[in-house]
Amino acid sequence: MATKAPAKKQTAKPAAKPAAPVAEETAFGVADVADLINVKFGKVVKTRDLRTLLRKMARDGRLDREIVAGNRARWEFDGADDARVAAILDAYEAGELDQDKAEKLQALKDRKAAQRAAKKAAEAEAEGDEEDLEDE
Repeated sequence: MATKAPAKKQTAKPAAKPAAPVAEETAFGVADVADLINVKFGKVVKTRDLRTLLRKMARDGRLDREIVAGNRARWEFDGADDARVAAILDAYEAGELDQDKAEKLQALKDRKAAQRAAKKAAEAEAEGDEEDLEDE
């Protein structure tokens, strides 16, 4: 006769901890500016690309922020009516982000072409040296 193992008693799971309290005041950041661009211009912009534009504007002196390596502070604005947000929207509308991307892409293409040309010249010179050695 087979014996059954006693049924295990299930223990009640502890109650879920309440979620972290939500801050009363949330900062208007880069993601909010990207959403604003999506609403105003109907274009989807990545926050990473937008931060690139913000750093460029800060280097030009149009935004008040020190750009140094390791500065990981969040970009925070007072809201959609902030003058800095208006400046960002104007720069985006003027096409500065796309223009900057195009310039960097062209610089990369030029640099790679120069590297390929230098490599070909070095290979051609090496072949020429080998032929000179064989002739002797």
